[in-house]
Amino acid sequence: MERTADLNNPERQRAFAELIGRHYPALRDLAARTLRAEHETLGFGVAALAPTSLVTETVLRLMKQDELPLNDAHLRGLASVFMTRVIADRRRARLADKRDARLTQRLDTEMGTGLREDAPNASARADLELLERAMIDLAGTHPREMEVVTLHSVAGIAMDVVAGLVNVSLATAHRDLIAARLLLAKRLRSLRADQ
Repeated sequence: MERTADLNNPERQRAFAELIGRHYPALRDLAARTLRAEHETLGFGVAALAPTSLVTETVLRLMKQDELPLNDAHLRGLASVFMTRVIADRRRARLADKRDARLTQRLDTEMGTGLREDAPNASARADLELLERAMIDLAGTHPREMEVVTLHSVAGIAMDVVAGLVNVSLATAHRDLIAARLLLAKRLRSLRADQ
């Protein structure tokens, strides 16, 4: 399988550049909305992160993927996952600098309990990496569901705000969240069985 991360291939380089160029305004808009929702939820900005910086860090993470996004919805789903991961990483770093014990919040999809606040350990970090992998895998086939679960359960954005961000009704957003948690639980079981 050809890897997108190997952008030495001129054809892949050109395809990736065209993809990002074509979707940059939408990615920047998504970044601005994600940061605005983060600010409204937590009452502070994320380490002075600007939308263009968030898009840049997201694009860098997209470059490391095995394959180019399949379509617009897949790109949006992946971008949403990576944007909230960038924000979470920055928040975690800032909290760690302040020695805040909340730095290990993570989604526990199998228990359906939302975010957990427990002490950091290697198992929790491995679970977080598996979760991110599962979300990335599912972003191709279920982009809106992954966007909803990422914005709500990972970023902590209220469901009414999430519904507005993804342009669906609140009821649809709740259905997407339930579906996303079920999909993630199933994918996580599969990934753990493969280990």
